Amino acid sequence: MFAAIMIRGSRESPRDHAAGEDLLAALTPYTPADVSGVWQDDRALIVQARHHNTPESLHEKAPEICAETGRVIASWVRLDNRRQLCAALQLEDRSDLTDPQIILAAHRKWGADCAARLEGDFSFVIYDPDRHEAWCARDAMGARPFFYYLTDSLFVAASSVAAIRAVKGLSLTPDLQWTALFAVRINLADRQSAYTEVKKLPPAHDMPVRIEGAPAPREYFRFNLDAPHATRRDPQWVEAYRAAFDRAVETRARTAFLIGAENSAGLDSSSVVATLVDHLPHDRDDFHCFGMATFEHEPELLLVTAAMHDIRQTHILLRPRIAPTGDSFLRSLKAIGHPPEHEQMLQIRPFFEQCQSLGIRTLFSGYGGDEVVTSFATTLTTELWRRKAWGAVFDELPGSLPGRLARFGRYALKGPPGPRVGDDSLIGRHLEYGCFKKEFLLDTGLIEKVGGWLLPTDAEPTLNTIVACAPGFQSGKAARLESEANYAATFGVEYRYPMFDRALIQQFFATPSIEKRRRDMGRYLHRRAMQGRVPNRILWQKTKSMGNHLGGTINIAAHQRVSFDDLPVFLRSILDRDLFDQAQDVQLAASENTTEGAIRRSLYFFHIRQIMAWADQ
Repeated sequence: MFAAIMIRGSRESPRDHAAGEDLLAALTPYTPADVSGVWQDDRALIVQARHHNTPESLHEKAPEICAETGRVIASWVRLDNRRQLCAALQLEDRSDLTDPQIILAAHRKWGADCAARLEGDFSFVIYDPDRHEAWCARDAMGARPFFYYLTDSLFVAASSVAAIRAVKGLSLTPDLQWTALFAVRINLADRQSAYTEVKKLPPAHDMPVRIEGAPAPREYFRFNLDAPHATRRDPQWVEAYRAAFDRAVETRARTAFLIGAENSAGLDSSSVVATLVDHLPHDRDDFHCFGMATFEHEPELLLVTAAMHDIRQTHILLRPRIAPTGDSFLRSLKAIGHPPEHEQMLQIRPFFEQCQSLGIRTLFSGYGGDEVVTSFATTLTTELWRRKAWGAVFDELPGSLPGRLARFGRYALKGPPGPRVGDDSLIGRHLEYGCFKKEFLLDTGLIEKVGGWLLPTDAEPTLNTIVACAPGFQSGKAARLESEANYAATFGVEYRYPMFDRALIQQFFATPSIEKRRRDMGRYLHRRAMQGRVPNRILWQKTKSMGNHLGGTINIAAHQRVSFDDLPVFLRSILDRDLFDQAQDVQLAASENTTEGAIRRSLYFFHIRQIMAWADQ
């Protein structure tokens, strides 16, 4: 974790805005860092705090200083292509050569082009005292957070909003559009933070900051969505995908401490766990898995994978609190600096506590699979039809022969279904629970903005473009990754997301669409790659259903009325009082209801309570 203050167009000192110790305290409010430090001169203040994890991190200085140029790097980084970088930079890949030192060498050689050559999870600031300028970058997936505050006189960057809030003299106001989106759980703002004046550096972007001028984030990487067209399947694509998946898991297993893994009993996390057991840097008996049981089939399926791979330590959290508002939430608020944009981590605090007590500092997750490489590829026949591959279309239609003939006839008469049929209703369903004033929606253009996220229309409707433009991947991933990184760090834990490996995703995009689905069986490329590794009950399950909800009740929030007049002023300014009171009447009357509408409404009021707690700070 890091924070940096750079004076731009004034004669102030960075010490007028913060002491290094205050910034470090904001970065590590709970678990003390293994190494931390402060670098400063009359024009810049840079701090870094680090929990040891990889073998090389044991040798990190905080921050690191380039012996050749005097440049200072404050970072939160784990490089996964050290060997390749060292070869290109003519460095010896020694255990005491740290990842920040490699980045400094890369920046020395390639300048602003270096970020695109880095694989792994990272965000960093490199400050050049001689030129009094900085260069910032964030990894391609956004696994490490990067926030910044910028005026003509001041630049502040940090890995958490909490650290920016610790800087004196900043004018920070809650952002109304962010607040509205958070209330209805549309966490797709990949450039705007909870405060209007604090921005996010988006994933796959870098940014130079100089004394003068208006810095602008620059995209340094974009996936190549071109793939060869095919109407027959070839096993070589499965083999190439499997190899990329195995590399994605293996490269992330580099640590000097114990590894754990989340397991939802679904295909993605089961695949990660089943692959990880062969790449552990320690004995398998010290490998722990963590899962929740909220549906009836989950406990059994969690243990099926454990039994298949001789995993003896599986922790199952029974009936977790879906929306806790106590210590877990307050901890996230202190660590992040605003309510978490994804609340699942609040449910699994016992996992983090167990990791901390066991000495586990790396937690693998299956998050990211649904977003890309294990997406269901439901529009395969539409793409094949557009390519006039009539025989392949007929072969891929599900059902009996008469049913396929009938469906093919409908395609011939009316054309195939559009790639986003039915998605238009998503906007209304999400926003109708917000109780927003009509003038707020009209003045801000929020409906159109959400529509642009949920219904992108600027691409050809191929499987690849549909996946790449989907809101969960294009915009939504950053918010969850940011929240999880900062919350997990309060326990000294780092997440690893092999499903978000850049090379794995590029391999998926380079694979012909025909490989990704077979009739009504989605995720077909990944399923074939995991044969013999993941239990068949999980591997070939067509849907994600895990049976009935255990107990039949979801206690989502305290069922107590919230007075409209008790809401913070900025929240009242965007809500309609009558709509708010009516929605609360409905929510309280149906507190035990588990329909989608009742759950969504309860989660809305849970988020309202989070906003109130944030305002009270």
